Amino acid sequence: MIPKIEAPKANPEKLLDIIRDARTGKVVLPEFQRSFVWKRENIEELLVSILQGYFIGTFLFLDTPSERALFPFRPVEGLQEVNPAAASASLPTVRLVLDGQQRITSLFYVLYEPPIPLANAANPFRFYLRLDLALDGNPDDAVYGISARDKQRLAAMEQAQMEGRAIPFSLFRDSSAFYHWLYNEQKAFGPDEKKIIEGFYLRFADFMVPVVSITEEAGKENIVNIFERINRTGISLSLFDLAAARLFLKGIHLRRLWQAFQREHRELAKIIKPEYILKVIALSQGKEARKSALLDIIDEMDKPLFEAQWESACSWLAQAYARCTSPAGYGAFDPRWLPYSTLLVPLAVLLRSIHQMHGGEAMYRKLDRWYWGNVFAQRYDQAVDSTSYRDIREMNEWFTGGECPTWLANLQVEQMTAIETDEQRSARYRGVMCLIVRAGALDFINGQPAPLKDCQDDHIFPRSEYRHEPLVNSILNRSLISSLSNQIKSNRKPSEYLPLFLKEHDGNKEHLRQTLASHLISEQARRALEADDFAAFVKARRETLLAEMCRRVQE
Repeated sequence: MIPKIEAPKANPEKLLDIIRDARTGKVVLPEFQRSFVWKRENIEELLVSILQGYFIGTFLFLDTPSERALFPFRPVEGLQEVNPAAASASLPTVRLVLDGQQRITSLFYVLYEPPIPLANAANPFRFYLRLDLALDGNPDDAVYGISARDKQRLAAMEQAQMEGRAIPFSLFRDSSAFYHWLYNEQKAFGPDEKKIIEGFYLRFADFMVPVVSITEEAGKENIVNIFERINRTGISLSLFDLAAARLFLKGIHLRRLWQAFQREHRELAKIIKPEYILKVIALSQGKEARKSALLDIIDEMDKPLFEAQWESACSWLAQAYARCTSPAGYGAFDPRWLPYSTLLVPLAVLLRSIHQMHGGEAMYRKLDRWYWGNVFAQRYDQAVDSTSYRDIREMNEWFTGGECPTWLANLQVEQMTAIETDEQRSARYRGVMCLIVRAGALDFINGQPAPLKDCQDDHIFPRSEYRHEPLVNSILNRSLISSLSNQIKSNRKPSEYLPLFLKEHDGNKEHLRQTLASHLISEQARRALEADDFAAFVKARRETLLAEMCRRVQE
């Protein structure tokens, strides 16, 4: 007789209790699980979903005695830094996460702030809730993840925190700390606003998730099969998934359309999400690019209209990408130098607007100012959808004789304190590199246009000799240098390699000056190179870079 086995059932549990159990070492990861790979934007989306009460998926645990667990296990990433005394092996039982690792580790990271970087980042991130934005009804714009390297944005957020307009999510892990802050420390909000803020906290603290718990009685082979099936067939309900389901009822195969786009625009398809095309469609019709608005727009379209809009959006996105990646356009000759992939969406819509208006040079000049302003102000780090919607409305007004957008008119590039960034993934760093491409980026060795695809982002003063200088890795001391020029430059000091470059310019100092100028190295900076004066060089180059940034934003 076949033994009767009861199918596992989902039971509700508090999400915050699960995260607290991760801190004590009770919730652990089987060694066969992949590492923590979520990025800032993934974590922000999860936090917004929780604050809005959205379903974030089911969790699957294996409950097992710690001393004879079916699988080797490890703690969630960051536990050693936050609670090194946690000892899973001393607990009677542990819960191995079969499905939900990224969500659990993300929330542990947010609440307990371990000093470790996120995936593909060099520095830790901290997550904040902007209460002024949340109270305005925009919780999806109110969640901010900020790199520890971004001193300027951290300082602004800390100021907002001092003024009571923002709080770190880490405050949500302890009710007494939260309520002490809300009713004793902050002075910015009155009773009605406090009630709403408390509601956000309670929504987070009391958030329930369905949890399926299985025991080791299921057997090791079955458990591994369950895990593999989850990771092979599990589908997150993204905006694209929801749109695909709705459009299928109209005979529109959205996934086939996306696959056709991938075949036609391979390079572009690698750096954007399919949702970008849907957002171009919405914004082109004067609608916001939020999930609910996008789905409403889709519902209103029949098959011929949607397919025509899709084709148009694809075309304008491709044109926006071409403008960004052209050395004569915005200089991001390689996708890794694109300051923001998200900026392609409003850029595509604005290019479409100019085309429909039969715009001339003046409109494109305004568009260029808008683009560079966004890059150097790093406006598309957060609240992308609402920023895109507002930008398109304001730019269309400016195109037709209205005022320049206030944020752009008031942008003071020369006052930016973070131009010294060495964060290669930041929009400002990448933007400066694109300016160097726009300036010509001639090859140091022969004064000819450099083979950009062969160029490396490298130091002007060698790091090996100037490692004690705090700005040695900053954008002020870097440029795009060909592999041949790098071989000649090697670890030599500027006073040693400049004569070698001069020799290859037939001893013509003016020609060498022109080559250096194409890397935004001024005459004053050149003299500092000859004298091996690092401080004078970065001071002069900072002035040149800021001047070029100002020219792009203000001309």
